[in-house]
Amino acid sequence: MLDNVISRARILLKEAQQKLPVEAADDLKQVYSEIYSLNVFLNKEIESTVKDEKLDGGAKRDAKRNIFEKTGRKLEVLKAKRDYSALGRKLETKLMEASEKDDDSILKFLREREIRDRLARMTEAQIMSHFEESLFEGSNLPLLDAILNAPLGFEILQKETLKKLRLVRAKKRNPKITAELETVRALNSIIEKMFALVKKELDDLRRKELPPSIFR
Repeated sequence: MLDNVISRARILLKEAQQKLPVEAADDLKQVYSEIYSLNVFLNKEIESTVKDEKLDGGAKRDAKRNIFEKTGRKLEVLKAKRDYSALGRKLETKLMEASEKDDDSILKFLREREIRDRLARMTEAQIMSHFEESLFEGSNLPLLDAILNAPLGFEILQKETLKKLRLVRAKKRNPKITAELETVRALNSIIEKMFALVKKELDDLRRKELPPSIFR
């Protein structure tokens, strides 16, 4: 009964296999297999209900609705088991912590202070006008460090901008952790799409078995 969902999930899997590392693609293949097994269970239960001659039309609708709800609960168990968001948060924390391990040499401190002294003559709008692209690309690390390492109370840019720039610096300094984080986020996003397709289909199927009187 989830044939359309299986087909769309297979497309997502094939696309992911071309982009994700082998290990992540294997995890996604396992998720696809679990969804396929869920469909096998659903089809078997529905077929058994349809063939049950002891049930009249109303009883069969109730039984089918219960099967869809039971399958939905199984889906929630699978979702909980395949939630990679916690791993993503852990990697992001690891990324930020690794980035804060900085070179505290006197020469670097003096160089950054000189950059900040020059920036102090400019408004935030002027700084962003001149340097926004290089800052958010992470292509000017000395400038990025000078801004992010400004003493407390003497911040050069707004708090929200600084938060974004810290992530830019962290990714630039730690490409390996960054790659892991991006893989986990991509994997989690695709898994969520697959499960969302299943949930929507189950909800639609369950609604079709509601008594007609409900819609009057």
